[in-house]
Amino acid sequence: MKKIITLLAAFAMITAIVQAQESVASTPIKMSEEEMGVKLQPLYQKLQEMPQDENTDANLKKIVKEFLDENHNEAGVYVLQRLGSTMTEESLNYINNVEYFKNSPVLQEQKVMWLKLHETGEGSIFKDFQTEHEGKVVKLSDYVGKGKYVLVDFWASWCGPCRMEIPNLIKVYNQYKGDKFEVLGVATWDKPEDTKKAIKELGIPYPQILNASKEVSDAYGIVGIPHIILFAPDGKIVKRNLRGSDIERTVKKALQQESLK
Repeated sequence: MKKIITLLAAFAMITAIVQAQESVASTPIKMSEEEMGVKLQPLYQKLQEMPQDENTDANLKKIVKEFLDENHNEAGVYVLQRLGSTMTEESLNYINNVEYFKNSPVLQEQKVMWLKLHETGEGSIFKDFQTEHEGKVVKLSDYVGKGKYVLVDFWASWCGPCRMEIPNLIKVYNQYKGDKFEVLGVATWDKPEDTKKAIKELGIPYPQILNASKEVSDAYGIVGIPHIILFAPDGKIVKRNLRGSDIERTVKKALQQESLK
């Protein structure tokens, strides 16, 4: 699979449509490495040669659509999967109009997740959930919609990128915590004992919701973690999928705007 990984890495770098996320499950590929490599090579070549100018987005769409038109097969499915959260309504219509893609369980599942993702897009009110651990029930609404901005981090102890974001979250928490702002971890796809161990190792000071099931992340269309969401005081979603320096920048801007009200 080395050739496929290399091609997809380049594909991600050039198109910026593959996010650095860890998937819950991998999809088995029936097409051989050689076959997939042959199918992907022309796409990789065109993307590599594509000029970076004001027409980049249009050119990208044109190149990808041409590839999909010629590849009603697993290679096409593989590329459509890579659209992930950037998939558009136009992409969904395309899938539904191509028999091979329409009958792909993988893409139909992705369509469901896309719809959930967009149901919980920016400006949408939060979807509540609850988890139970050691006889204690905790709800998202115990924190969100209570008059504070709440930065919610869906994460897991085993997730490398999740652990990399923890220092950014701790920094923001220490800087802005108070009656206007809170940080909340939601440990998903993880064993509570492993989460507790990681909390201690990483020195996480903010509250956590443990033992969140897949249904919790599914409610927000989350297919990869970490997935960090900022909620407004009224429970509406301000911004999703925050990473790195964008975390502090988004929180700072939101709190500044709040202070002007």
